[in-house]
Amino acid sequence: MRLAVVSHIPVYPTTAGNRARVLGLIQALQELGHEVIFIQIPSGPYDAPESAARHEALVGAGNFYDLTRLSAPARLAKWLKAFPVRAVSRLSKLARIDTPWRYWRPLDSHISGETVRAAQAIIHTRGCEACIVEYVFHSAVLVGLPGQVRKLIDTHDQFSNRHVGYAATGLGDSYWVSLRPRAERRGLARADGVLAIQEAEAAAFAAMLRGEPHAPLVRVVSHFLPRTDDPTPGHVLPSSVLPGPPHRATFVASSNSANVQALALFLERGLPEVIRRDPEFRLLLAGAICAAVPDHPRVDKFGRFDRLGDVFARAPISLNPVLSGSGISVKALESLAAGAPVIATETGARGLGALAGDGLRILPDGDWSAYADALCALTLDPERCAREGTQARLAAADWNQRQRAGLERLLKQEGPSTLRA
Repeated sequence: MRLAVVSHIPVYPTTAGNRARVLGLIQALQELGHEVIFIQIPSGPYDAPESAARHEALVGAGNFYDLTRLSAPARLAKWLKAFPVRAVSRLSKLARIDTPWRYWRPLDSHISGETVRAAQAIIHTRGCEACIVEYVFHSAVLVGLPGQVRKLIDTHDQFSNRHVGYAATGLGDSYWVSLRPRAERRGLARADGVLAIQEAEAAAFAAMLRGEPHAPLVRVVSHFLPRTDDPTPGHVLPSSVLPGPPHRATFVASSNSANVQALALFLERGLPEVIRRDPEFRLLLAGAICAAVPDHPRVDKFGRFDRLGDVFARAPISLNPVLSGSGISVKALESLAAGAPVIATETGARGLGALAGDGLRILPDGDWSAYADALCALTLDPERCAREGTQARLAAADWNQRQRAGLERLLKQEGPSTLRA
């Protein structure tokens, strides 16, 4: 097939989990023999204006389209779509009134009509047989596409009342986007197929769409691990990780609020438990989180990196102690693929329960004593750490193959193709 992938997320530089998700999906489509047309649409600030060349190198000459420059009228229209929510949010905060209207965004407020028309023109001109849209709130691109074009939504997360979970864990307004359930249902119903990133979300989407005329197929197609030969900073996964120094573990993370919160809690409540068991323990931080947190006497900062294997060569165990989040844990998957055993909270291993075992230890959220026990079992036994690293790689390889097979089935599956509003 020739497929269009419509995304507001640039895959380069690959500095966050959603970027890794889109990169892995594109590479999986290519490995299945499909030609990918990558259409980047506007959403906010972008990191790398020079990345257009890298995107074109990924998908092929002439197959990358940058639609991020909106006209002034389109920018104004997009701003006006979101203005009512912003106004209600500000007024409710001033009046100290908590109302769901403060959080909910209109389904299509993240995309302009100008962008929809431009993306559809490319899909038509290039004769694309399928279109995959990243995130349900960009699903307007699917409305009006010809019936013969297979329409898919790569959901990443569930966005119905997303603010509730973040508020419950003390992260307040860090939820990014929250939709009314009926708005998310309307967006999903525009598709022929829905890619859910984990089983719990697939079940939620299927329940949400129950009774919908011509309901789309919902299938789990989770995160794909990028190819080991891809030169993307932070996502080059070596075939093996040599046993590193003992008494070391790594937290690879971006600077988002959930990661910063997790680090603070680990240092306050988990680290004392670890040091009681392993007095020589040190934590290595890698990624953008290094610039977002203060120094600590037991923490070394690696910063940004070119190869994930370089990080784990210094500290061969991957920690993921997060207590907030949705979707799937990309950092845990990529650590497994790099041959680093993972010690994770239940939230930090969300969607990965099937991989629990020697390579992935899953501990209850907030049980820092159990977390320290699992971690120190590896920091104090380098040979065991190396064995579990081998199991991690094998589990990740099997995972990738299963996701690829699921994607191919969804692309080939016959489904509804009527136009939807």
